Amino acid sequence: MTSQGERVSAIVEAFDDIILGYVLKKLTEVFEALMAASKKNHPDNMTGLVEMGRVKAAKKIPAWLNRVKHSMPSQVTRVLLEQMSDSQKSKHDLRFEAQAVLFEVLVEESLAMDAASYAEWINKSAG
Repeated sequence: MTSQGERVSAIVEAFDDIILGYVLKKLTEVFEALMAASKKNHPDNMTGLVEMGRVKAAKKIPAWLNRVKHSMPSQVTRVLLEQMSDSQKSKHDLRFEAQAVLFEVLVEESLAMDAASYAEWINKSAG
């Protein structure tokens, strides 16, 4: 039998997963828009840079990254990998590509774990 504290903790964690999932989805949408603009206009082309500057949601990236900072890197990794899996299953190639770039950025900023470290962490947690 679980204690009331454990149940509350599980509920809070589930709620945090939902909010984190929303934030990662929004970040993915910005990365998708930037990638679409980049692909539409060759990256060396000044028009491409101007088009990328028009992605209004890009201004919200710092606020969304600030929200990601409140989550554990293992949680960020798990939620984003789940979203990436869903994108692959749905054959949303541009979304998956954007999520892969987002994942790299989050790992570089120490907001997510790299895949090898995450797999090792999962194995230790399961054992």
